Amino acid sequence: MGRVKYAIYKDSYKIMSTTFPHIQWPSNWKELILMGERCIHDTKVTIVRWQKPPDLWVKLNTDGSALSNPGKIGAGGMLRDHKGRMMLAFANPLGEGTNNQAEIEAAIFGLSWSLEIGCKNIILEVDSQL
Repeated sequence: MGRVKYAIYKDSYKIMSTTFPHIQWPSNWKELILMGERCIHDTKVTIVRWQKPPDLWVKLNTDGSALSNPGKIGAGGMLRDHKGRMMLAFANPLGEGTNNQAEIEAAIFGLSWSLEIGCKNIILEVDSQL
């Protein structure tokens, strides 16, 4: 049981210290839990619904992610036709970079493959605010 607790602590510590590198993290499990319980999160919920593209069009949805900023980045996406059928899906590690770089590279990667398989009328949807 001790190994399981340690593994959970280690993973939690790694995620939180990577996400919030400016915080000095405690060195034991109890303090880490207490610190987590004191955190206040401002959460905004937005309802999102995927809509099919018009006839003769395809829709490419992409997303990029960074473990820290900068840090390890990756990209993913999905291409669907006007009936909502999946035509292409991808997930790619991109090395090191920023979250904005990951978002842009995800879009470029998806658009490149969409063109490669013969799509011409492409709607690109991303969640980046850039």
